[in-house]
Amino acid sequence: MAMENLAFIERFLAARPGSAYLSLDYENKNPLLASFTSGLMLTRKVAFLFKSPKPIVIAQTLDCPFLRKGYVGERFEVLEYRDWKEYLTLLRQSLAGTATVYMDVSENGLLPRVSLADYGSVAYVASLGKEIRSSGDLLNEMIGTLSPEGEASQKIAADLLLAIKDEAFAYISAALRSNRPVDEYEVQSFIARRFEEEGMVYDDPPIVAVNANASNPHYLPSKERHSPIKQGDLILIDMWAKKKEAGSVYGDITWMAYAGNRLPPEMARPFQTLVRSIDAALAFLTSELPKREVAGYEVDRLVRKIVEEDGYLPYFTHRTGHSIKDDAGPHGPGVNIDDYESHDERKIVDGNSFSLEPGIYLPSFGMRSETDVSIKDRKPLVVAGRQESIVLLLD
Repeated sequence: MAMENLAFIERFLAARPGSAYLSLDYENKNPLLASFTSGLMLTRKVAFLFKSPKPIVIAQTLDCPFLRKGYVGERFEVLEYRDWKEYLTLLRQSLAGTATVYMDVSENGLLPRVSLADYGSVAYVASLGKEIRSSGDLLNEMIGTLSPEGEASQKIAADLLLAIKDEAFAYISAALRSNRPVDEYEVQSFIARRFEEEGMVYDDPPIVAVNANASNPHYLPSKERHSPIKQGDLILIDMWAKKKEAGSVYGDITWMAYAGNRLPPEMARPFQTLVRSIDAALAFLTSELPKREVAGYEVDRLVRKIVEEDGYLPYFTHRTGHSIKDDAGPHGPGVNIDDYESHDERKIVDGNSFSLEPGIYLPSFGMRSETDVSIKDRKPLVVAGRQESIVLLLD
């Protein structure tokens, strides 16, 4: 991975003459630099400066013996500092001749996956007369995209989730038809058992929420706190999981069902708003990606406009979608579909995967529709199905 990451950064900078990329770390906390230093004992601040003709590492005396071994020592020039004065001097000298410095910063610090550079370091580089730009697009394309193997594993996970979703709705329907009591926690446990049977893992259990519980986007039933599922209830199931094998990628879906045979109009109308907004997002990506660069915030802005036109914008209280990759959880380090929690200006590129999950959370009930999208050959591919209408469990 280190070799591939270094090659990518070198290509990125070669297309931007006069630029360098400065990334900082302390005790292997920076996920990108961990690909170069993983397993090394580093206890002091270290600076990785990627520039032509050779990348540089500025490290404290105690850490240099470790860095001079192996890949870093072979591919980087290792500069040693003893005290903070030497560190700043070496950094200033190493940046000589560089007009633009990419650093791990984001607009107003709103992208935590990018904003790893501390204020003091950014201020010092700026004091040297350098133009500072965000490394967001560099990181998105380098560590926020899926490999072909990752894409295949995501499709496997998504297909399993869709099948288990059908089983969960059938489980609820059978209980209701036989007048057997059933509740959110029981259904959540059923889904979790099916994940285990299919060799899947997850960070948190699935969401099963009825009526007003579904108005809390992160509601989780538990053994101690849950609600019964009765006829006439609106039911939200949000589930995310991946295969146990290393490098597997999450699928992440949300589907809605109604415990009856005829959906009330007050529930049908907002759900169709969600359907139309996802349709519009996919049409926009299909139209625009082949022609130009598209930022994540643009898609969110379009979705929110449709929700606003139907009068539900005050009840849509989170971004439209999040990056998906082979992380411990379903939220990845790539571009988010977001002009709400942040103004995500990162560009959507081939290999990016993300959810589209607009939601409307009214006082008496909440609803969300979620699928996963991957970008291939500048086109959006839906990899986790689409829900066009709410499932009727007693039809």
